[in-house]
Amino acid sequence: MKQGKIYTKVILWLFLGAVVCYFGYYIFSAVYAPLTTATAIEYEAGSGSYTTGYVVREEQVVLSHYDITTLLVAEGERVSMGQSLATGYRSTDAQDRQGQIQELEHQLEQLQYAYAYSADAADQAVLDSEIQLQLEDMNQYVARRDMNSAVDRSASLKGLILRRTSSDADNAAMSQRIADLKQQLEDLRAASSADTRTVAADRSGFFSGTVDGFESVLTVDALRKLTLAQLQSLEPEEVPETAIGKIIPSSTWYYVTSVPASLLQDVRKGDAVPVTFASVSNDNLTMTVERLGDEENGQQLLVLSCDRYMQDMTLLREQSADVVFSSYSGLRVPKDAIRVTDDQRTGVYILEGSAAVWKYVTLLHDNGESYVVELDKSSTDNLWPGDEIIVGGRDLYNGKVVR
Repeated sequence: MKQGKIYTKVILWLFLGAVVCYFGYYIFSAVYAPLTTATAIEYEAGSGSYTTGYVVREEQVVLSHYDITTLLVAEGERVSMGQSLATGYRSTDAQDRQGQIQELEHQLEQLQYAYAYSADAADQAVLDSEIQLQLEDMNQYVARRDMNSAVDRSASLKGLILRRTSSDADNAAMSQRIADLKQQLEDLRAASSADTRTVAADRSGFFSGTVDGFESVLTVDALRKLTLAQLQSLEPEEVPETAIGKIIPSSTWYYVTSVPASLLQDVRKGDAVPVTFASVSNDNLTMTVERLGDEENGQQLLVLSCDRYMQDMTLLREQSADVVFSSYSGLRVPKDAIRVTDDQRTGVYILEGSAAVWKYVTLLHDNGESYVVELDKSSTDNLWPGDEIIVGGRDLYNGKVVR
């Protein structure tokens, strides 16, 4: 019985000792812990929203009523009215015939280029110099792996070489070959007139080879009356089977989305806001506030516009973006370092030598774990970049020796 009481007393004393050690450690740490500081650095923060919305453009769908259609222009390319956008074929035979025509046109171009030079001795030196210059020019494109530009210059180079190595007899054969090629091309083009057609642009603008069904749903006119509920219930229309692309006649495009209404309290129509799209190479696009919709369940419709970078926007529709409504520049200060005086003024203690020195600060923006405070360089009494801010110190006062 006595042995049991001894064990109980030992356990109680051990438990008491552990409690005393625990509290003693934290009291010692609070009194004698090393001073913690943070350097004041220049900082910029923004107040905005990460949101998802739609890119809106004025768009006209291009149709082709042919069994086979091949595009002739690139995505985002600027086209003029009447320019060929695509070639339509009634059959594969018509498409093969077009390939023959292009090959013969390429041969004819080389022969005509070669035949245009005379073959006298004086022009031989001119031809040698011209060939050398074109070889050097082509070598630059090959070195940059720009094979498209190199191929574009190959016809003239081949023509020069052909002319340089030709004799009078060759010139006569060349003339006959040119006549034969012209006749072949005339026959092939006549046959193509019945089953090959060019699809031309009926207006100027930017070309896109993608049609998604929103062209007639998300229009510029619709943005003027679009509500938040309508935005959230948007559905594309069925894409016509004959659609091959679309023309975007204007360089102005729009972004419509919804954001928390609390973020738009100080935003007005005409304001410029930075916007970052994840799928666009530009870091920041400056867009203009075109319209602010009515508040619905704490959210508000926002319409932004931009008249640049259309060639990068032709493929985009539903997109996520960072929209920044307010930007703050100043110094970053940890929240634990901010202190409030009896007259409700904010400030921090900084470490100068071994003493704590008080400096007033003006809070600009709450950045989560820190504040952005005003950077005022009008006086050395203000907080400056590089100052060592005391974080979490106890019983501080102006001039107190802390080290």
